[in-house]
Amino acid sequence: MGSSTIIVHDGDDQHRLTITHRDAGLLHGPMFDAGVWFLAAYGVYENFTVAGGIPKGSMVKRRGRTLCNAAKTLLDAVQRDEDLLAYNYAYGFKDDPTRHGGAQGITVRGRGGILSVRPSGFCWIKLFDGRSQRSRVAEFIDLRIVERVDLDDGFVKVFRRKAEVCWPQALPPLIGFLESRADKELVVEHAGAAG
Repeated sequence: MGSSTIIVHDGDDQHRLTITHRDAGLLHGPMFDAGVWFLAAYGVYENFTVAGGIPKGSMVKRRGRTLCNAAKTLLDAVQRDEDLLAYNYAYGFKDDPTRHGGAQGITVRGRGGILSVRPSGFCWIKLFDGRSQRSRVAEFIDLRIVERVDLDDGFVKVFRRKAEVCWPQALPPLIGFLESRADKELVVEHAGAAG
């Protein structure tokens, strides 16, 4: 499994945060705002281009306090949801033993929606408000919690496979590095692509 690396520089001192691509992907999970905030605070996509992605060695400057707060918020969210994030998910329909991944259109209580297991660590349904010309989310169902949902033409069942989550071990050393540098301007280097 590949990895992503963020290096926080304070002059000659630095802290290297290396995480798996799966862990980086968790930051993009639906209804997981701490991940979005972490990506923004660390400037992961500020140098992103469609053609080149995140260039190796791209850098941004941030206050230590901003970085520390984002890391603490992410750690709190990961610890809160660790029992859910520690699995990869698949789904099946009715009595069909086939396990599916990716995304699929479904209908629940007359509403069209999307069922997805992306990114890894998440399994969800978004139902849309059909009264609008634009797609508005009318309901979000976290299938990691309910495990089965009745559809208009049967039901969907969720399957779990254990997976490792590295954030609980990776974040405390980063937080320790940043706590004594809260008032400093630090350089954040993106040495590997994130999620």
